[in-house]
Amino acid sequence: MFLVSGLSAFFDYRIRKIPNWLISIGLLSGVLLNAINGGSHFFQSILGLVIGIIVLLVPFACGWIGAGDVKFFGVIGALLGVKWLPRVFFYSALVAGLIAFGYVIVGSARFSRLREMWLDLRLALVSLGQVLPDAVHKRTLNCGDSVPWGVAFAAGTIIAYYFDPTGDWAGF
Repeated sequence: MFLVSGLSAFFDYRIRKIPNWLISIGLLSGVLLNAINGGSHFFQSILGLVIGIIVLLVPFACGWIGAGDVKFFGVIGALLGVKWLPRVFFYSALVAGLIAFGYVIVGSARFSRLREMWLDLRLALVSLGQVLPDAVHKRTLNCGDSVPWGVAFAAGTIIAYYFDPTGDWAGF
């Protein structure tokens, strides 16, 4: 689990994609390891895979999250089982919020970003709203300013599994 999470975070941060070969290895490992432990673990693994993917289908359909991130969350469900998914998602959301906050702090410190925002505002005002700036998802498509959810899911998994295995911190 640690290796799959670490490699997923690395690839998502560096190339903004989680390779399918890594997803396949993680999925196969999770299902096989849980199958060895018995039928109930195998069932929890399959249920974790299915629910992990279903939970993120709407954000994926809206373009808020990538396909690799959805598949990786399913792999986390397959590795840990369905009961871990709420806690992992909770910690992942906290990590994603910290990443987004870091982007805001670093982004606002860059003068070029402020200049771009000022030009967009002036253009929108001068054209009386006829010309609007690109949507956020179009701007962040190539520049890497979107939150790498694979990194957040990997960190959330590590925090939930190794630092809060009983759920005392999260409360569940």
